[in-house]
Amino acid sequence: MVPPALMDDRYDPFRSLDYDEGCVAVDQVIERLTRVLKLDSAVFKEIAEDETATGVAVGVSALAAAISGISGDTGVVSGIIFGAIFGAIGLFVWTGIVFLVGKMFGGKAPYIQLVRPMGFAAAPFALGLVPILGLVGLVYSLVIQIRAVREVNEVGDGSAVATVLLPFGVLFIIAILLAVLAGLALMAAFS
Repeated sequence: MVPPALMDDRYDPFRSLDYDEGCVAVDQVIERLTRVLKLDSAVFKEIAEDETATGVAVGVSALAAAISGISGDTGVVSGIIFGAIFGAIGLFVWTGIVFLVGKMFGGKAPYIQLVRPMGFAAAPFALGLVPILGLVGLVYSLVIQIRAVREVNEVGDGSAVATVLLPFGVLFIIAILLAVLAGLALMAAFS
């Protein structure tokens, strides 16, 4: 059975959807992503204050991680699936860490208002599709996150840099230590 809305002659499945209807216009998402990538300071507050942008931010983060996951050793399909799942979950966890550290540096934004621009800031992770460009995407994402934290939390440059790079540095050191421990365990197991 065909839904009544599809039988209406005025039905156009390709029309642009308005925010007034509770939907997201693709052209506005692209425009915001472009402004984020250009480090347009005003867009971060705009995204943070737009309650309809939460789902889009999660989608951007998940899509960028899924694209990056294609180049992994797990296979294309599993890379996309796990990338999308970890991209979405990682957005909320990482933003939580940044939110807590940001409070120590005078951050004013509520958690959810930080989630939105941080999701858009994950877009450069898609460069991980080409392994050598993954590092470029990581660095560019950190730069965008610093700008987002500065604008949304209404803090200075130093506080924004510390808010993002301190937890990143701690996690990086933990990752190195875990890799060393795993290497030592493997060496001990095979010697």
